[in-house]
Amino acid sequence: MQDDSSIEVMVVLVRSRGVKSVKVRLAKQAVAADAVKAAGFEPAQNDTLAIWNVTVQGEHPLKDGDRVEVLPPLTVDPMTGRRLREEKNRSSAPRLARGRNGSKHRLF
Repeated sequence: MQDDSSIEVMVVLVRSRGVKSVKVRLAKQAVAADAVKAAGFEPAQNDTLAIWNVTVQGEHPLKDGDRVEVLPPLTVDPMTGRRLREEKNRSSAPRLARGRNGSKHRLF
């Protein structure tokens, strides 16, 4: 049962070896940095805080039901990553032999 003076948020720590999540109860005036501290997570210097995948600062106020995420820095620019995946997926085989996007369906 939740009282009117507190909020409940989910704090998620994203790492290459896995994801950890913890629900915490905080005072109504809590900010994102308070949630991370209450969850017991130690973010790295270059980590980014986000709420529902939208980047925020540590002083961002929280609402009941928010999801605070501690995200590592990007290792590859998203556009470069898409380009590299597309180059990898291209092959010397004719496009019709594989079907669209490598599936069993044919283009024609």
